[in-house]
Amino acid sequence: MIIAQITDAHILPKGQVWLDKPETEVSDRLKLVVEHLNKLVPRPDVLLFTGDTVETGCKRAYQHLKEILEPLTIPVYIIPGNHDNRKEMQAAFLDKAYLPRDGFIQYVIDDYPVRLIALDTNVPNEDYGRLCSQRLLWLEENLKTNSSKPTLLFMHHFPMKVGQKCFDSMVCQLEGEFEKLIQSSPHILGIVAGHYHKMCTALYGGKICFVAPSTAPTHYFARNEDNHVTAIDLVYPSFTLHRWMGGFQMVSECIQAINPSNRLLINNKKKE
Repeated sequence: MIIAQITDAHILPKGQVWLDKPETEVSDRLKLVVEHLNKLVPRPDVLLFTGDTVETGCKRAYQHLKEILEPLTIPVYIIPGNHDNRKEMQAAFLDKAYLPRDGFIQYVIDDYPVRLIALDTNVPNEDYGRLCSQRLLWLEENLKTNSSKPTLLFMHHFPMKVGQKCFDSMVCQLEGEFEKLIQSSPHILGIVAGHYHKMCTALYGGKICFVAPSTAPTHYFARNEDNHVTAIDLVYPSFTLHRWMGGFQMVSECIQAINPSNRLLINNKKKE
C-alpha cells in the first residue's frame, strides 16, 4: 500500500497571495503537486492532507482549494490545521462521507490494508494544537476496535519538540497520556504530521513520528532560538510517499514536484 501525504498548502481565495508575496505562488505549487501525484506509477492508494489546507479558513479559500484538488484521481482524506476553520471545512467538503458533519474532525478509514486514524488538533484562533481528553478518549476507544491491524495516525500538529524555539511553542498540547497510549499499542505503525513546513522525524512512544515538508514555501530561521521566521525558502513544493511493506514496516520518501525539463538525463539507453 502506498500512502501519499501533502501538508500546509495555505491556499487563499482567488486573487490573493500568501504573505502578500506573489513569489510564493501557493496555488500554482499545489497544482504542480496534484499533477505529479496523478502521474505517479504505481499510483498511491490514498492521499492524506494533514492540515493548513487554506490560509484564512474562509469559504472562498475552501472553494479555491476544492477547484485545485478536483483533478485528483486518488482518494483524499483531510484534517484541519491551525489555519483551518473546522466548520467551514465541514461545509465545503459535504461530499466527503467520511468527514464528520459537526464537532471534531476525527475519523477512521478501515478500507485498506493499513488502518488510517485521523486526529483533529485544531484550537480555534491559536497556532498551537491540542488533543484534549475528549479527543484522546475517542482515539483510545477506536484503537481497541481493531488491535490486530497495522494502523497509521495522522494529525497536523506534532506532539514533540523539534529544537526550534518558534515551533516548540506551538506543538500539540496534550490533556492525557498520549505517548503512553502510542507505546502500549503495538499495532500502531507511527504518526504522520505537518505544521513545520520541513521534514523531520523523531521517536515518540517508541514509534516514528514523521513530519512532512509543505507544498507552500519553507520557513527559514537564522538561529534555532529565533522567535520569528527570518525568510521563506522558495524551494520546489514537496510531497511524501509512505510505502507500507507488509507487517509493521513502512518506508517514507520525500519528493520534490519539479518541472521535468529541469532533469538532466544521464543515461536513457540500454547497455549493449
